[in-house]
Amino acid sequence: MSRVCILTDSTAQFTRTDFPGREHVFIAPFDLKPVARRGADPLPRRFSNQYLASPSPQDFWRLYQKLSREYDSILVLTLSSQLSPVTGHALSASSRFSNHAAVEVLDTRTTAAGLGWLVEEAAGAASAGEAAGAIVKQVRAVIPCIYSLFFIPDLNRLAEAGHLHPAQAVVAGMLGMFPIFTLEDGRLAPLEKVRSHRAVLECFEEFLDEFESPLRVALAHGIGRTTLQTRPLRQHIREAHPEAQFSEHAFPSHLEAMLGTQSIGMAIMQKG
Repeated sequence: MSRVCILTDSTAQFTRTDFPGREHVFIAPFDLKPVARRGADPLPRRFSNQYLASPSPQDFWRLYQKLSREYDSILVLTLSSQLSPVTGHALSASSRFSNHAAVEVLDTRTTAAGLGWLVEEAAGAASAGEAAGAIVKQVRAVIPCIYSLFFIPDLNRLAEAGHLHPAQAVVAGMLGMFPIFTLEDGRLAPLEKVRSHRAVLECFEEFLDEFESPLRVALAHGIGRTTLQTRPLRQHIREAHPEAQFSEHAFPSHLEAMLGTQSIGMAIMQKG
C-alpha cells in the first residue's frame, strides 16, 4: 500500500488537534527574520523589527528528501499563491526533486481554517489508505466549497504588500472606513467598507446567511481582538446555523503576522 503524507505551511489553522491522519501531516514553517533590507514583507507593530519569510525552495527540497525516506507520495497543500510565493517555492523544489517519492503541489486558493480543513480532508484519506491520485481528486473537489471573509484594518500594510493601491489605503484611512475582503480565486477582493465594528460583524453575519446549510464555520482573530468582541457574531452563527460544525480560534502567529493583530477572519465550508 502506497504511503502518503501531507505537507502544509504554518498559516494553516487546524480546527481540531486530533483529526484522523494527524501523524501524516508535516509543516513547512514561515519564519520571522530581522529586517535587513528595504522591501521586506510589512508586519504589524509587534513584528515591526522583523519580516515574514516564506519557506524557500531549498527548505522544501530538504523536507521532500526527509519525508521520502518514509513515504512514497508527498501532497503539498499551501496557502493561496496570490497571498505568498510559497506555492511557487514548493513547485520549484518539486521540479528538481528526483527521489523515488512522487510530489504533488496544489494551490489551495485559501489559507487559515480553509487550508486547515483541506489538510484534515487529505490526512483522513491518507490514513484510510487512499492512493495519492484519489486524495488529490478529493481535495480538488473540496477547494471550491470553501469561502473566506476577512476584516483587515491595516490597509497601509496591504498596500505595501501589493494587495491594494496605496491611494486606496490613504483615502480609506482618512475616511475612517473599515475594509472587508473575500478570497476570490485566492486573491483578496474588497467586498465592502463600513464605519463601525458593529457594522463589520453585521457584514460577516450577512455573508454567512447567504449559505443555506453550511457544513463547517470557523471564526478566528488576531491577538488585538477578544472573544468578547466577537461574541455577537458567535451567537449568530450558533443560533442561525446550529447544524454547522463551529469553532473559534486565535490566528496562528505567522498568519497573524500576515493579516494583522486586529484582523478577524471567517471560513465557511458548504456542501459540494
